Amino acid sequence: MKKTLKLLLLYFIIIMYLELWHKVFFYPNIWNIGLLYTSLFTLLISLILTFLSSLGKAKTNKIVIVSFISILTFIFTGNYIYTTLFSIPFSIQVTSMAGGALDFIGIFFSTLGKNIANVMILCFPLICLLCNLKKIKFDKVFYFEKKSLTYAIFATYALILLVLLPLKNTSKSAYKLYWKENDLISSINMFGFITAERLEIQRLLFHFEESLAFEEKDTSNETKEEYNKQEIDFESLIANEKDENIKSVYSYFSNATATKKNEYTGMFEGKNLIFILAESFNSVVVDEKLTPTLYKLIHSGFHFNNFYSPVFLSTTGGEFQSMTALIPSADTISEWHKGEAYLPYSLGNILSKEGYTTNAFHNWEYDFYERNKTMPELGFPNFLACENGLEKIADCEWQKVVNAPEDIKMIQATYPKYKDQNKFMTYYITMSGHAPYSLTPDKRYYDLVKDLPYSDNTKAYVATQIDLDRAVKALIDNLEKDGILDDTVICLVGDHYPYALDISNINELSSYKRDETFEIHHSDLIIWNNNQEVVEINKVGSEIDILPTLLNLFGIEFDSRLMIGKDLLSDAEGFALFSDLSWKTDKGSYSSKTKKFEAKESVDSDYVNKMNQWVNNSIIVSKKMITNDIYRKIFGNGE
Repeated sequence: MKKTLKLLLLYFIIIMYLELWHKVFFYPNIWNIGLLYTSLFTLLISLILTFLSSLGKAKTNKIVIVSFISILTFIFTGNYIYTTLFSIPFSIQVTSMAGGALDFIGIFFSTLGKNIANVMILCFPLICLLCNLKKIKFDKVFYFEKKSLTYAIFATYALILLVLLPLKNTSKSAYKLYWKENDLISSINMFGFITAERLEIQRLLFHFEESLAFEEKDTSNETKEEYNKQEIDFESLIANEKDENIKSVYSYFSNATATKKNEYTGMFEGKNLIFILAESFNSVVVDEKLTPTLYKLIHSGFHFNNFYSPVFLSTTGGEFQSMTALIPSADTISEWHKGEAYLPYSLGNILSKEGYTTNAFHNWEYDFYERNKTMPELGFPNFLACENGLEKIADCEWQKVVNAPEDIKMIQATYPKYKDQNKFMTYYITMSGHAPYSLTPDKRYYDLVKDLPYSDNTKAYVATQIDLDRAVKALIDNLEKDGILDDTVICLVGDHYPYALDISNINELSSYKRDETFEIHHSDLIIWNNNQEVVEINKVGSEIDILPTLLNLFGIEFDSRLMIGKDLLSDAEGFALFSDLSWKTDKGSYSSKTKKFEAKESVDSDYVNKMNQWVNNSIIVSKKMITNDIYRKIFGNGE
């Protein structure tokens, strides 16, 4: 029995060590109730592993124990690198996007190298175990000890279920996180990484559904003329729907408040639209001399002073936000990548119904992030990228020295394909700004950045954005030469901040010191037409707000209740949600890790709780819109 207890203690110490360091790395305060729950779940896991490690003979047990500890170390280390890169923990759902894994190998190893000290901290128990294998006994456990372990496993789990009960009705309580709420970040903080991931796998296998919680509101004072709202008979939809989860979505939308039309409604009606999702673009790089075109577009069009580009699952998350006005999550994106959902409000679909010819171009692989499926879903059936035709007319090579294909070559090669179309909507996904960032004398625009007062990584990043600037200039020059510049609107946004750079690199470029929760994501949204006046917008906004803002500007009928994002030019409260479920509004900022709200103005005592509930509802609704194909249920097939 003594040897069994030693093995149990070995597992408990190593797993608790990994869990505690994980909390130290990513959570500002580990001394909370989550430490108790993490300890209890670690004890349960240790008991189970001890049982499994004592079923065979000594040699077999030895292999099993070393294998378990190695796997745990690998998992924690992998999650550490992933979370460091993307600001969110690894989700089992992202394995469905494994086709994009090669995109991050270089960045992954670069991040590993920068954080080797912390990686070694996580690997320390495994190293110690391997160095002392000869001193550890791996004898077979007797029957009565296995029986005792079995009793201990069930008793420990019963104890855990009992201590989950206090504050069971409180949002983000241990009880709700374990049984009712799907919040991976809060679950890790409360239960530990292993248990949180186990819950996620369990919910994936058994189709876990979260419930919406909201108050019914009187929306009878809304009029069709004043709001971006369509006639939708939610009462009939609810009455004819058997699925309670879908009914709850209909009820949620019927109680939502539509955004009002405003002085900018229809400002760009009938104009062409060119939408650029710019790889790693961030306003820190915008400079009057180095990137004069981007500088001009920001300072002579709509200027959004409090705009954010949150990282949600890299580029595909940025694309999903800007094209759907919904919040991405791993399971939502995974379902979207199947290309089966109906998205009537996406720019390609809704503008094609308005008589626009839609085009989409990307100077990288056409099936990357399953775009061969999602582009038709978004309204771009003739999507052209590398390996399905673009390589015949533009640069598609990833070169060792200069890295990604040049955006300017893609612009120049594809512009003739739509310039003569009567009304066009063109969507570009750029590549020049892609990491990794390294500076060599052969680098593009090396002479322009070599003497800048920054580190080499930062200089290299600036060089990639100079290439983006030249591409946008070439686009504008072409439009002006052909006499269609005045009739064209350019919208440009970054898919995410340059996460391959450290916060110190970004602060080299920033005019103020940025934090890693909110301001690292602060950027700008470009919406520009050659004939417009400068409009300063101070409202907080993010990528989910782009679609409704553009639809309002183009005077296109849509129902703003069916989107999470809101028109940035309306009187709706500004809001930005980040991947760790921190959020920012016009009234202040809330950190999900510290659970603290920093107010800009006085708010009601229940403001934070209401906002957190709204965030939870928004994530649930966004998921159901895709996984349950809600738009198709509301509108049919749109035919």
